[in-house]
Amino acid sequence: MLLRDLIKLSLGSLVDQRLRSFLTVLGIAVGIASVVLLTSIGEGVRRFMLSEFTQFGTNLISINPGKTTTIGVSGAIINNIRPLSIADEEALRRIAGVIDTIAVVQGNAPVEREKRSRHTTILGVGPTAAAVFTIDVARGRFLPVDDQRAARAYVALGSKVAFELFRETSPLGKIVRIGGERYRVIG
Repeated sequence: MLLRDLIKLSLGSLVDQRLRSFLTVLGIAVGIASVVLLTSIGEGVRRFMLSEFTQFGTNLISINPGKTTTIGVSGAIINNIRPLSIADEEALRRIAGVIDTIAVVQGNAPVEREKRSRHTTILGVGPTAAAVFTIDVARGRFLPVDDQRAARAYVALGSKVAFELFRETSPLGKIVRIGGERYRVIG
């Protein structure tokens, strides 16, 4: 069979079976679009996860309290046989090569102002957290350097909580209640 005859036969089949030809082309287009879409979603998720994990830097170590043995699940979930203290943080800071340390206490509590309330994650941190976690304060300042055993009741709110509690007014200098305790907003 000559090439000319092969082309004539193929075009004749496409014209005679228009619906079948259209559905075949449509199926190929949908398949290609699906592959491109799934690849794009996968790349977007990869970039998001990479940005989430690298936002705190690439040279951080987290030390959590737990069991005295290395067998089984960490006891930090249920109980702490050996809890960490502020003295432990200060001892870690004195190790050669350690740039900075942060003691973190984490929990959930309502943040309240007048009749507005927002239940959110609360991080109890020191003043070095802004530099270590690369937190930029939009208004005001981050927590001041205080004695960690007798720190003043200051709070730096996240942008979402600040908007929900204060709307368009500035939260700086105002009082909020977190878990029933009063804190002055400084950032």
